This record gives sequence, C-alpha cells and structure tokens, in this order.
Amino acid sequence: MRLSRLGIMALLLLLPGLSMAGQASVEQKIKAAYLYNFTKFIAWPGDDSETFNLCLLGEDAVARLLAPLEKKTAMGLPIHLQHLQRPEQAGSCHILYLAAADGAWNTDNLALQGVLTISSGSSALTVSGEEGFARQGGMIGFVVRKGKVRLQINLQALKNSGLKVSAKLLEVAEIIDGAEQ
Repeated sequence: MRLSRLGIMALLLLLPGLSMAGQASVEQKIKAAYLYNFTKFIAWPGDDSETFNLCLLGEDAVARLLAPLEKKTAMGLPIHLQHLQRPEQAGSCHILYLAAADGAWNTDNLALQGVLTISSGSSALTVSGEEGFARQGGMIGFVVRKGKVRLQINLQALKNSGLKVSAKLLEVAEIIDGAEQ
C-alpha cells in the first residue's frame, strides 16, 4: 500500500510536465517520476556543482520522458539532463540512469559490470529498470511485480558511494544486501 501511495504521489508531482508524453505508459511515467523524487529521499555528499546532473546512458521510454525535469530544481540547484555516450563521462552525475532498452545492460553481459565499475568510485546514484540491476551492484532497480512498479535497493552499493537514503524510501523498497557475484 505504501509503495502505491508513493508511486502515485511521485506521478502526480510530475504529471503536468509529463502530459505531453501522453503515449507513454503509466509504468514509464511512474519510473520517470521516481527518478525526480529520488532527489528528495537521497542525500549526496557536498560538492561544488552549479547544477544537479541527471545523466542518461542509453535511450528508452523513461529517458524520453525526463525532458520536463530541466524546468525543476533538486537540492536548490537547476536540474541538467546529460545524455552520455560512454560510461566514462559519468564523473559529474548525481543520478546515472541506465536505460533498459533492448537488453543493452543485460546483467549477464560485461557492459553492465563495466558501467558499475566505472561509477563505483563516484557518488552517482545508479538506477535502471534492467532485470537484476540491484542484485548485480546497481543502487536502485525498478522491477514490475503484478503490474506495479517496485524498487529494489542495494544498501551495500549505496553505502560504498557515500549516499544517504531516507528511511521512507527504504520502507517501500525490497532491500538487497549486496551484489550477487
């Protein structure tokens, strides 16, 4: 019940900006709304950024819904979307969203492990809808169960990054204690 309320609340916060993308599914809109709302439930270590950088690696329906976020702020900073070509460009990201398109980040392939290795030295929150993402070392994975978007949170990955997560977010998530190797 809590997840449904948080998901609906997240969707409602972004709905006016997402309405132009009317063809996107409710599931995709909820995931996009979560990406924005993570900024309210995660604390990043201080840095001297002039923008809050939400980085996108790959392209999927969720990534295409995020353009309205550039009119919003996070942590008192204007949100800046960065479309990355390579994981090595993720150094200034606060959130790194790996688009789950065509299995590009299939958890069995080395590309995902390479991205997670590169981002492990930063304080970028890694998020994806790719199956098994949190279990493979990503921080937050979107999973769909019984038609509802659920979150899997890898506490060890978050701890290693220096990010602090709100207890409210943990209440609505399935906790993954660490990556399965």
